[in-house]
Amino acid sequence: MPAKWHKYSYSARIEERRSIISLLILVLVLTITFAVIHNNLINMEHIESTTMEPTFTSGDSVITTPLYSSKLDETKGFSLFISPKRGDLVLLSPAFPAKHGYFLDSISSIVSFLTFQKIHLFTQKNSAGEQPMIRRLVAFPGDSIYMDDFVLHVKKSGSTHFLTEFEVSEHSYDIKLDKLPENWTKNLPFSSSFDEFTLGKNQYYVLCDNRITASDSRVWGSVTADRIKGKVLLKYWPVIHAGIL
Repeated sequence: MPAKWHKYSYSARIEERRSIISLLILVLVLTITFAVIHNNLINMEHIESTTMEPTFTSGDSVITTPLYSSKLDETKGFSLFISPKRGDLVLLSPAFPAKHGYFLDSISSIVSFLTFQKIHLFTQKNSAGEQPMIRRLVAFPGDSIYMDDFVLHVKKSGSTHFLTEFEVSEHSYDIKLDKLPENWTKNLPFSSSFDEFTLGKNQYYVLCDNRITASDSRVWGSVTADRIKGKVLLKYWPVIHAGIL
């Protein structure tokens, strides 16, 4: 039918309407599917700080999964959860999370994905307390720990001797160090050392890889299992440095 007569054809208008409705339904299904996957299977996070250098630099993007168990007894048998290991990179929930509801959080997730994690709706970008953070899980409940020259020493629960964090970790990683000002003692904030103590029940110790920054358990103490929201699986951006972690 000639295009100029298209608008006068009832059957053509019905067919056009059906096409539009089908497209809208397809977009809705894809949106819901993405929201379910993003909120329950995998998440994408954009790094905007230097706290995890040299592992991550500002501008990196990673994929995390919430299918991660913080229960130490879930290490045998079949489980949908990834068992925790010392040295894991974990995603921590914000200290002061802004609650918007599942629907708005899903919309925010979609917008973040489409803008390559550049835009996060409903969240104050400059408010660190409202942002999730990535830290390294270095000690479990029952572990005795102390720090010397920025390196954590760990005596596992039931063990009789201390090992460095690198010896007990199941992952290889480096940390960023620097010298503190002269006469800076371990009693001062952001020190490179602290005395031995033992983690209690449901207490996990997390650290920055960049030990010059101190936005970790050295300042705000151990974290509980409910704040550990997932494990970092891989870095996907920049592509040249992409890989499993």
